[in-house]
Amino acid sequence: MKNGFTLVELMAVIVLIAIITVIGFVSVTGVQKNINKNLWQSKEELIINGAKHYGEDNKNKLSGSCTVDGATKTKCIIKTVGELINENYITTDETDASGNKIMTNDTLNEDDTNYIVNDMQVKIYLENNMIYASF
Repeated sequence: MKNGFTLVELMAVIVLIAIITVIGFVSVTGVQKNINKNLWQSKEELIINGAKHYGEDNKNKLSGSCTVDGATKTKCIIKTVGELINENYITTDETDASGNKIMTNDTLNEDDTNYIVNDMQVKIYLENNMIYASF
């Protein structure tokens, strides 16, 4: 009768634990990426809707022209995400180190230059008496 485990049995258990850990890590990482992607899509919708509300409230300011998907729009204004946040057309709880309200792209790393999207432009335009926004 033997006492304890052999080295081969211990190694087999360690290998099985390692395999289970790797599978779990890959699954969790995939789920986290999907969550971040869905969160960013929700933020994009929030930006577009905020821009449309801005356009509805400021139709008289839609006097410039801009190009959207290759087509020139004649009743247009370009705003940044930060401007829409500051004018309360986009609501966000995110802040930077200085306490300024920001919006982030959760699909990017924090050290990426496009992680904070406040400087990104939104084109707001009037077409067929409807307000549209392109981000």
